Order: sequence, then C-alpha cells, then structure tokens
Amino acid sequence: MSNKKIILSHAGKQHSYYVAKNLLELDMLEKFCTSSYVREKYLQEYFAKKNNFFWTKRFIEGLYGNKVESHWRFEIKYFLAKKFYKNLARVESLVYEWDVNYDNYMAKRIKNFTADFFWGFQGSSLNTLKAAKDLGKTTICELSTAHITSAKKILDEECLLHPEWAGSISNLNFPSYFEKRLEEEPFCADYIFAASEFTKKTLVENNIEEKKIIKLPLGVDVSKIVYREKISEVQNRPLKLLYAGMVTQRKGIKYLLEAIKLFSKKDIELHIVGNVFGAKEEFEKQSTYYTYHRAVSQQELFKKYADFDVLVLPTVFEGFALVIVEAMAAGLPVITTPNCIGADIVDQDKNGYLVPIRNVKALQEAIVSLRNKSNNEFQQMRECARKSALMFSWENHKKNIQDIFNERIK
Repeated sequence: MSNKKIILSHAGKQHSYYVAKNLLELDMLEKFCTSSYVREKYLQEYFAKKNNFFWTKRFIEGLYGNKVESHWRFEIKYFLAKKFYKNLARVESLVYEWDVNYDNYMAKRIKNFTADFFWGFQGSSLNTLKAAKDLGKTTICELSTAHITSAKKILDEECLLHPEWAGSISNLNFPSYFEKRLEEEPFCADYIFAASEFTKKTLVENNIEEKKIIKLPLGVDVSKIVYREKISEVQNRPLKLLYAGMVTQRKGIKYLLEAIKLFSKKDIELHIVGNVFGAKEEFEKQSTYYTYHRAVSQQELFKKYADFDVLVLPTVFEGFALVIVEAMAAGLPVITTPNCIGADIVDQDKNGYLVPIRNVKALQEAIVSLRNKSNNEFQQMRECARKSALMFSWENHKKNIQDIFNERIK
C-alpha cells in the first residue's frame, strides 16, 4: 500500500481514464477529476449492455464511485456546438475554452484536496499547477505530444516545403492565449512526464531542465487487438502496407505517396484508412497508387490491423502515435520516423525500420527490405513486433508509475 496520494486532473479523456485506474490499483489515487465521466457502476453496466458508443467511451471498467469527480458542464457547450453549429472554426475554439474554463475551476478547488501530489495534463492544467505549487504540493505535467514551439517550427517548415499540402496540417494554429499556456505549463511543473524520447528531446530544446523530465510512455489495451499467430505466406502475393489515421502531411502522407510510386501493385499494395484532412485534391490526384478506406472506430481498427502486413507512418511530427504500438500488437512490423514513439520501440530490421523524416529514398529502401524477406524472416519480425508492443501494456504502465514514484519522485 502506498502512502503517496495523487490528484489526477484532465479536462477531457485521452488516456487519463487508464492512468486513473492504475493509480487506484496502486492505492495512490485521492481523486480523479475530469469533465465527462460516468461514475455510477450501475449506469456503466447498463450502457455496456446497450453497447452505446457515446456512453461507453466515457468510462472504463473498474473505475467508478467516489474516487471520480465528473463535471459535465465543461463539455456540454462543445458537444452541442459540434452537433448544431456550421461554423467549424468556432466549434474548434470551444475546445480551447473548455480546457481553460476547466483549469480555472480546478485551480480554485485544489485547496480542498489533501494529496501531496498534483498530476495534470498538457493544455488543461496551467493555473492548477500554479495553485497546487502555492499550496506546497509536488506538481506534474504530462505531455502526450511534443513541445508546442518545436511543433510550430517543424510544421512551419513543412508548409514552406510543400505549400500544396499545407492545408492538411492540423494542430498548428492555436489561439495566442492557448499557445502561451502550452509554452508555460512545462516550466510551472516540478516534473514533466514525457510520452516518448522525441517528446523529451523537444522539451530539452526549449530550455526545460532535463532533470525534471521523466519518460512515461502511454499504454495500449493489447488484449482488444486481434493478433493472428500465422498469416498467409508473403512471398507469392503483394505485401499489404497500411497507413492508418488522419490523412495529413503532418504524418508525412506526401512522402509515402512519393515512395510508393516505385513499386508495382503485384508486389506492394498501399491501403489508407482514415479521414482526409485538407488538401483533398492533392490526395486524390494520386489515387492510382493506393486503396482508400473510410475511417473506422477504434474497435473496428483493432480488428482491421490483422488484414494487413506492415504499418507505414512516415510522420513529420507526433508525440507518441498510438497506432504504431497498436499495429505492432497485431503483429505488423512498422516503418516510421524518430519524430514519434519510433525511437523507443523500433529495433532496426527486427520489428521494423526507423527512417529519417522527409526521406523518400529511405522509405523505399525499408519497403524493399520487407518485400525481400523470406516467409520465415517475416514471421520472425511479426513475432518480434508483437513482443515489443506487449511492453507498452497498461499493466507495464502501472509498473512504470510505481517505479517512478519509488525512485525518482520522493
């Protein structure tokens, strides 16, 4: 039993539900505070039986009752606007207002908690971090993406390099007040939990003290991902590549489309699953090189991974990229870049390939290497990918938390 108690606070969802559950199981959770969460166990059971996606994504099994505080009013305005407004820019702006209003509320309430630790998440914790610090609490800010200044630098470069794809780059233009908040949050915290080596690198680049930064990778519920121990032999059929997620130049879609032009469809098939974000004309111009599939729910994607052989994500900028770990859990070797979780999980030529960003030739060479694998070699890569992904289970995430608070945060 731990004598360290933590207030965990997140304005939305992301992975915070699982973090809260892990803290609860470690006997470290005083309270999980969030905007929308179904706290009542009987309602969780009811919605689970009805399989209502709107409600089932607002709780997880095993986390309920008085350890959770939910404040739905912070999400309702955004939810109604999303449903009825036609002005998408205004709807997007409400996300930022939601984070700020929630943070201001929590900053006033933090004095009501006795825990010695406050753990907040990027974007919705600036004022609460300050208030908690004033009360003598040890403060933690978690970043699941990279530092905003590095993000703008990298993505601004991308817009200049390929202006025809600039409209597809998301997460670039924040309101000035929100951008300032993202810049300031890491400086206000005693410790920063960084989701990947790349996240850590961008923090150091922006003058955050390295001794404050602790790597804490996200977790994946690997039990929900379909893994086929054996697949049909790859030697006598096309190798099926998968790109999954938002179709955007932020994830390097142009570089992938350029790379795939080298290959015949009898050797390589590229399948793209996800919504197209901007630059739709540019994307459709090259439709002969890929097969497009509409976006699917996470549950569907967990099953769909098994239909493919390799995940390719030549991302220019990402903090973590959960899709990489998910695909590897399904047994897919991965081709990706260091600007995500890639450097933390890819073992070169064992479970995938790490290539430099914006490098079409390196992408092509990685694809050729996979295409040339024997059936046995490819099967070994699949097994290695699966094994690597299991290291990112939520059970291991819980152990990482325990180790961090035993060894780094006293």
